[in-house]
Amino acid sequence: MSEPVQKVTAFITRESTSGSDLLLFKHPHAGIQIPAGTVEDDETPEEAALREAAEETGLTDLSIRQALGSAETKLTEGLRVIAKPTKVYARPD
Repeated sequence: MSEPVQKVTAFITRESTSGSDLLLFKHPHAGIQIPAGTVEDDETPEEAALREAAEETGLTDLSIRQALGSAETKLTEGLRVIAKPTKVYARPD
């Protein structure tokens, strides 16, 4: 049996005159997305979220305000799952 793989996602927001803005970026191969990645052996999920956010956005002065949740899913070897397809818009319009 393989070892579990921990993943993290960072929802980076800022306040604007129209409310909260969510940071999205265009990955050269994967399209529009939010910062995410794998937890390394020597780090906590919180450390991984901050590292991935810095690596993928260049932002280094970030802090965690709130953990939004976690899920554990056991998959047959080689399988992947999309929990809930979600439409993401790159612009307000």
